[in-house]
Amino acid sequence: MLRSLRLLLLTVLVSLSYPLLRCDAQKTAAQYDGGEPPLQVDVRLQGMSQPSLKPTPAASATPSSTPSPSPTPTPTPEPTPFSLYWVSDAQVYAYRYPKVYNKIFTYMANACEEQNAIGVLMTGDLVDNRTEQRHWDHAKAAIGLIRDKLPLWVVAGNHDVGADKGDYKTFLSYGFCAAEEGDLLYKDGVCWYDTFTAAGQDFLLLGIGWQNDSDYLSWARGVLETYPDHTAILLVHSFLTDKGNLTGTGKNLEKELLSHYPNLRLVLCGHNDGSARWQKEYEDGHGVNALMYNFQDDKKNGLGYIRILTFDPADRSLHVTTYSPWFDDYNYYKHETKDTFTLTEAW
Repeated sequence: MLRSLRLLLLTVLVSLSYPLLRCDAQKTAAQYDGGEPPLQVDVRLQGMSQPSLKPTPAASATPSSTPSPSPTPTPTPEPTPFSLYWVSDAQVYAYRYPKVYNKIFTYMANACEEQNAIGVLMTGDLVDNRTEQRHWDHAKAAIGLIRDKLPLWVVAGNHDVGADKGDYKTFLSYGFCAAEEGDLLYKDGVCWYDTFTAAGQDFLLLGIGWQNDSDYLSWARGVLETYPDHTAILLVHSFLTDKGNLTGTGKNLEKELLSHYPNLRLVLCGHNDGSARWQKEYEDGHGVNALMYNFQDDKKNGLGYIRILTFDPADRSLHVTTYSPWFDDYNYYKHETKDTFTLTEAW
């Protein structure tokens, strides 16, 4: 009986001490981890938000009854008009008026972006006396103002190489012309050609320098035959008289080149004084325009005039503007149509 009471008492004591032992064990563990645990762990867990178990509705697989409109195609941009600057017979600037020479090339360097000008053409007589070094120095200084801005394509005139001598040594030593190497040249630069693309059209520039023979003609024919789809522009010092007739060189070029190659559409020249135009339609239907200007002999009123040639692809017209940066003046002549005009279907 006494043994049974002892067992019962021992059982009661163990039952009462178990929760206390459990709390002491939890407290000891919490203290070991470095902090006091929350007293109501189960409450904290119940207070946390629970993520939704609802599935996200799937996108409908049924296509819309109204189809999306097709994107409107971007229209092909129209070719943009472009310009070429043309300077003829600048020898008086090299001789007496280097400031005018500089003013011309400064203007072109500054205005080229606004006018969408892509290059400069010179049709001879950059200097007045090829044996005077200061003339070449003035020409070089002026032309250097468009370096890295515009390419220059230039042919020699009689003052550059000597009317009877045809001495190209000094002229070629300056490397003014953008066409300056390899197959582009005839006799190291006496004649040359170059190509460019603008306003959606390929162009061929063909330069014929001052000389006293006609050996270059077979070379020029080969160039024109190689580029039949390029619109060709001929640069030559002498082609028209001041009355608008053909010079001896002009007659030879017209007979041997212009009449045979329908892609040759424009001739630019200087040499004689004033301004002149010439136009001819050939039996095969192609036409050629020739333009000449040279105002430098008027040493008071003719200073600094250049021509701005604007090619418009909308109607293949050529707009000609005559302007002097030195005077800030348009049109050398009183009759403006002689200096400002448009040639239709010119290229």
